[in-house]
Amino acid sequence: MTRWAAALCLLALAPLHAQSETAAADSDSVAAVVVQRPITKYGILRTHLPDSEGAVQVAVSHARYIANFGSRDGVKPGAIFQAYKAQTYVGLLRVEQVFRDTASLRLVNLDRKLDVESPEPIQRGYLLFPHHVLLETINFGSGKPDFSEDMHERLRYAARFVLNFPDFPVVVEGHTDNMGEKEKNPLLSQSRAAQVKQYLHDIQQIPRTQMFAMGYADERPIASNGTEEGRLHNRRVDIVMVHELPPEVVSSVSGGIAPAEK
Repeated sequence: MTRWAAALCLLALAPLHAQSETAAADSDSVAAVVVQRPITKYGILRTHLPDSEGAVQVAVSHARYIANFGSRDGVKPGAIFQAYKAQTYVGLLRVEQVFRDTASLRLVNLDRKLDVESPEPIQRGYLLFPHHVLLETINFGSGKPDFSEDMHERLRYAARFVLNFPDFPVVVEGHTDNMGEKEKNPLLSQSRAAQVKQYLHDIQQIPRTQMFAMGYADERPIASNGTEEGRLHNRRVDIVMVHELPPEVVSSVSGGIAPAEK
C-alpha cells in the first residue's frame, strides 16, 4: 500500500480525530498543536515589523516576513504556507511578492504566539510548509498544452519545489471553457490534467504516486467566457500543492473513477 493509499484509509478516522482535538482544545485553550512534520529547507530569513506608535496589533498586521524561496522555486504571489516552530504549528502566511531567491509574506491567521515577550508573532527560523500553493498554470490554446521552452523552464522550477516536499500531494487540475458540448467537458478536463501529469512524471521526474489528476470541466472559470481571451485563460491546467487532498479528489480516487491515476 502506498503512503497516499494509507492516507486515504486514515481519512475514515478523521471525525474521531477531530473530536479528540476539539476536546483537548476545550480542556486546555492554550495547548500547542504539535505535528510531526518532515524536514524542510524553507523558512523565515528575517522579519520587518513597522513602527506604529505603540499600536502593536496594527504593526503585526502590517509586518512582512522574508522567506528563503522565490521565483526560481516556482512560488507565486497568493501561495499560502503553514508556519511552524520546530513541530508546533503557529499560523498561516500568504506570499505577497516574489523575487528571484526570496519572497515577502504577510500573516493571514495566527493560531498562537509562542514567544509572549516578543512583538513578532512569526520569527526568524520558523519553518514553512505548503498549505495551498499554485505552482504553475498551463494553457490549452489550440487543444494542446503549451509546453514552450519558457514553460519547460518554469515547470522545472515547480518540480524542484515539489521534490522538496515528497509527503505533500499535488493536484493537477484540468479546466475548460463553456464552449462545445457541455457533457464532454468533464472528460476533456480530465484528459488535459492527465496529459500534464504524464509530462510532469516523464520529463520532470515527479513521482506518479504524489500527483492526482482531477477534471473540473467549466465549473471554476478564472475569466469571462464571453471573450476569446477569457476562454483561453479558462482552458488550463493548474498544478497545485496542498497540505491535504480536497474531498472531491479523495472521493474520486477511493471510488476508482480517476483514470489518470492508473
